[in-house]
Order: sequence, then structure tokens, then C-alpha cells
Amino acid sequence: MKSVFISGSIAIKELSSEVINSFDKIISQNIHVYVGDADGIDTLTQNYFASKSYINVTVCTIKEYPRNLASNHFNIQQVNYDKSIKSHRERQTFKDEFMTAHTEYSFIVWDGKSKGSFANIKRAFEQEKKLKIYYVKLDRCLLKDELTLSSIENIYKSNTGYTPGEIVAKIKASNIYTNISKVSELKEWMISHNIFKSHENQVEVNSNYKDYFIVENYRGTQTIKYKKDVLDLISENSIFGINS
Repeated sequence: MKSVFISGSIAIKELSSEVINSFDKIISQNIHVYVGDADGIDTLTQNYFASKSYINVTVCTIKEYPRNLASNHFNIQQVNYDKSIKSHRERQTFKDEFMTAHTEYSFIVWDGKSKGSFANIKRAFEQEKKLKIYYVKLDRCLLKDELTLSSIENIYKSNTGYTPGEIVAKIKASNIYTNISKVSELKEWMISHNIFKSHENQVEVNSNYKDYFIVENYRGTQTIKYKKDVLDLISENSIFGINS
């Protein structure tokens, strides 16, 4: 029997018409569905199939009983994990690994920034599984020529940004000639070019350059991530191989 692992972002609160159409095709072909027990897409998926009285569904969980279960007619599969691991996210990875390995293809409903969904996509590539991705921002499934690891990584990083260390590594690997070889020098470069404003050991992005960065604030702590276009900005400000 054909089988599919359906996963996606916790942040997604409703199913699009295209995703629903895909689910209806799964029902019409009697494909066995594997799905997790988290909020977001896991719960939305369970609820939809339950509403259609479709019970060819296995809900996978690392707990004794699923956190979310839309129908008592669904199968339940408890997945073992390494008990020495303390991180909840890492524990849940065992469940996702199980579902990827035990299905023929993966269908992922993605907001472009969910780390767990990104990991499921990469795992599908690694295991050479069939893959279908509905990308929320485009309101459609990605086309065949968009289903490459490099394209997926570009989508992920365009939404989550690169760390300063990743940008420094890209500078070193590129043809950009600058004096930037470590994170502290990248920060100094940004300040000296008035891209960052510095005040009392804190930096903020100059409003003229806000489109080059992703600024996140969590519990009073600000994190500045870099978009890939920052590399072009650095290159444009490097003249004849001499850092301006």
C-alpha cells in the first residue's frame, strides 16, 4: 500500500484549497497517511481526515498517548527515542525520522522558516523519497525545477537569515575581496559603512538597510540575521580588491 508522511509548520492555522485537494486525492487513492501529534499542520491534517471519516491514518508519537488525536479510529504508533536526550525538539526528531523511513513520499506544508519542516525536507532528499512541498508564501506547491536542495535552502535562509558566522564563511568562499575574516570584523565593517548604528555596545540596523536583515526580538534579546543580499552590499563597497 502506498504511504505518505504529512508534516508542516506548527504556525500554520488553516489548510489551503490546494492542500485540501491533495488530501482528497490521498483519500481517493487510499494512501496510508503517517502524521505526527503536534499542533499546526499535524492537528489540521488529523482533523481533516477525521472529518472525511478516513481512517487509513497512523498518528506517530514519542509519548504513551498522542498529544493530539482527532479520531479513536486512527492507528497509534509510539516511536522509541534516546532517553538520554534532554531537548524536546531533538526527541521529536526520532518520530520524524521514523515516518520518513516508513513512507514512500513526504508531503510538507511549509511556511519557509520552520526548522523541523526544513529538516524533514532535507531528510527526504537524503533518503531519495518522493517529495511534494506546498509553500505558504507562494500559495502553491513548488514546481519540479524548484525541488532542489539549493532552492529549498535559499527559501529557508531568505526567511530565517544567515548568522554572522555563516556570512563570514560565504565571504571567504566567494570572490569578494575584503578584510573581513571573522565576525567581529564583519560587525566593524557594518558600523564603519553606517549600515549598523552603535550605541552603548548595542547595534541596530540603519533604516535605509533594513531590507538586508532579519531582526528578531525574543525575551528582550535582539538577534540580527543577515539576508544573502548582504554579500552584494559588501561586494559593491569593495573597490578594486581593496576594502573601502
